[in-house]
Amino acid sequence: MIRVAQILGKMNGGGVEQVVMNYYRAIDREKVQFDFYLFKGSKYCPVEEIKALGGRLFVLPTFKHPLKYLKVLRGLLKENGYDIVHCHLSTLSYLPLLAAKQAGVKTRILHNHSTSGGAREWHRNLAKTLLKPLSRANATDYFACSEYAARWLYGSRATVPLDEPEIPGVNGVKRVRIMPNAIDTEGFSFSAEKRREMRRELKISGNMQVFGHVGRFCPQKNQGFLIDVFKELHAQSRNSCLVMAGTGEDMELIKAKAIAAGVADRVVFAGQLADTSRLYSALDCFLLPSNYEGLGMAAVEAQCSGLPCLLSQKVPNEAKITGSAQFLPLGNAKDWACAALCCSGMRDKSAAEQVAANGYDIHQAAEKLAEFYLKKSEL
Repeated sequence: MIRVAQILGKMNGGGVEQVVMNYYRAIDREKVQFDFYLFKGSKYCPVEEIKALGGRLFVLPTFKHPLKYLKVLRGLLKENGYDIVHCHLSTLSYLPLLAAKQAGVKTRILHNHSTSGGAREWHRNLAKTLLKPLSRANATDYFACSEYAARWLYGSRATVPLDEPEIPGVNGVKRVRIMPNAIDTEGFSFSAEKRREMRRELKISGNMQVFGHVGRFCPQKNQGFLIDVFKELHAQSRNSCLVMAGTGEDMELIKAKAIAAGVADRVVFAGQLADTSRLYSALDCFLLPSNYEGLGMAAVEAQCSGLPCLLSQKVPNEAKITGSAQFLPLGNAKDWACAALCCSGMRDKSAAEQVAANGYDIHQAAEKLAEFYLKKSEL
């Protein structure tokens, strides 16, 4: 059995942490175990579950103290003798990958889950651009969640599936392995029982038309535009409500906007949900008006539940897995409202099978990841 160091930031219920946990739950833990390296201040870390599954957790200083972070992480990696480090911090991976190299870790995976965009995040976008070459420099292997995310960080390199045989890139140039944001497709399939239970918990009547969104409250997810959309939507369909699940720095701002728009009594802020599959079953339509995405984990989950999904054109084309998803440009809230009303309730009963057939079933994907790790550990 080998142990792989999974390097994350704060575990605050975001999509990246969900991806890693999905793989951890499904992987053969008699062959591969995960150790989690997290920033101090994580709010939604499943500590007891990780320990019960055999994993370990290590809390690190934040990047506000880079030299301390480097020293602590380097010491822990060396002490635990890892062969593989898997880093999920996008361009911020430059520091943990440097620590791994200094600690003598043979396989150092840089995994990109995101891109950039949005005027409010101009300073973050600039930092990402400057850090791109540094993040690539100390990695031995390149991963991405989609072709789009791969191009953004690695440029026009060849991409291959996760289980592609180990063949060097042309002229020594590293190829990028696409590791899908896989999910438990059976668990996310539609359930009439979950629908009734979740609507009852949220105090939503059975005949209410329910529109929904799952995501961290931040500029990337663009929930302010979603309030604009729902204002237009509710004007046309009074028997409707909007459910928004997640937490984040923009939550109070979005609550204030809902009040200003006069729809606060029809917007449900569900908070951080332990099981989002129940929410997807309760919805009639899913909306993801993101300013940018590496793939869009919630879009995969929502489609698996058979929901009609409206995605912004900033979401990669790869996020469209079933015929129930469609892309719309950002900017015109009335167009989004009209589209949402037109497709609401048109659930695809074969969606879970389609999602699995497109490589997003976690059990198949976790088996391929385990094989990759094991082959690397033998080198």
